Amino acid sequence: MGDSPGPSVALKAILAFLLPLMVFIVSLAVFERVLDGAITTEQIQTVLSFVLALLATFICVLITRVINK
Repeated sequence: MGDSPGPSVALKAILAFLLPLMVFIVSLAVFERVLDGAITTEQIQTVLSFVLALLATFICVLITRVINK
């Protein structure tokens, strides 16, 4: 595998799998901290943070697809 001709796909694989995962984890932590002072109900805060982190991850995936085309 290491001697196969053609460009390496390692960077693309890392970007395809790890970048969205990292964006989700970081945005979830950021949204949890931001919403901590704004929303008093913990369940609503968790759900809203999760949804916003999913939205940020989805936007990251869309931007990645547009750049790679």
